[in-house]
Amino acid sequence: MRLSEILGKEIIDYTKGEKLGVLSHAEFSIDEHSGYIHTLEIPVSHWQGWRKHKTIIRFQWKKIYRVGEETILVDPTQAEVQSGYK
Repeated sequence: MRLSEILGKEIIDYTKGEKLGVLSHAEFSIDEHSGYIHTLEIPVSHWQGWRKHKTIIRFQWKKIYRVGEETILVDPTQAEVQSGYK
């Protein structure tokens, strides 16, 4: 699978069956030597008052349960969350 094929997939919480969002912008941490993906970072931003609140959700690739044709199944309890204001 190419990285460009991952973009546009829906991210689903497999424990609750809830849609967490669509993977439109993401960053991947890739091992230079082996070519394997280590982490998937998803930026999420929303307005909170007058400021834009930016959150980065980081999943270890080995903690992602399944990458299907239209969805990516994840467990949000396995994610690292980094928050801040932009």
